[in-house]
Amino acid sequence: MASGFLVLISFFTRIPIGNKIEYNEESFKKALSLYSLMGVIIGIILFIVAIIGSLFRFDYVMGLLLTMCYTIVTGGLHFDGAADTCDGLFSGRTGDRIFEIMSDSHVGAFGVLCLIFVVLSQFVLFSNIGIFACFIMPIVGRTSVIVSSWNKKYAKKSKGMGTVFIESINTEVLIINILILTICCIIIPNKILMIIASVVTLISAYLISNWIEKKIGGMTGDTCGFITEICQIIFMFSVILLQELI
Repeated sequence: MASGFLVLISFFTRIPIGNKIEYNEESFKKALSLYSLMGVIIGIILFIVAIIGSLFRFDYVMGLLLTMCYTIVTGGLHFDGAADTCDGLFSGRTGDRIFEIMSDSHVGAFGVLCLIFVVLSQFVLFSNIGIFACFIMPIVGRTSVIVSSWNKKYAKKSKGMGTVFIESINTEVLIINILILTICCIIIPNKILMIIASVVTLISAYLISNWIEKKIGGMTGDTCGFITEICQIIFMFSVILLQELI
């Protein structure tokens, strides 16, 4: 599981872990129980950057630093998936044509709009949330992917890494990842607020994945990237909204 977890980090982040990590499908499957733990590592990095950013006079400096940091650490991997998903799902096409659009290396109008929305939202929301919400945000994002992939099948006819990921999310993997998120929320200040915002986000992830399933018959690697980015925005927005209400 440890080697599989390192494979997860090497695939889904740009965190340097050495060149001797080899992909093993069985280890990869086992490590999916720790998928949210990868969000903990990203969250710690964002937490440190948030502390540094909070030393500056303007909140937007922190927002810019965090947006840049998140993009660098993840390599923009989920941005690409989010853009491809929007191009395909909002194209007005059906069937295999949607997958053809999603697989196209060119970014369409909906993809560009999606990228603008995601990056701008991150910048604004990062500028207005606390350092502990910055820590929880990537954990919620990765747990959302697990929730959205649970009880789903891989939508494309061709098999790939996304097939292994999506079709390996069983109830045990789901519970362990949610447990990791819950523990992380409990050990920080404003735990009730974080838990409520996390629950809202996970419910949103499940509902969005059901909508995607109706459109294309399941989930893909691109739609997982879309879920990650959208749900992180939902979480940060929920935190800000709850802070005003509570």
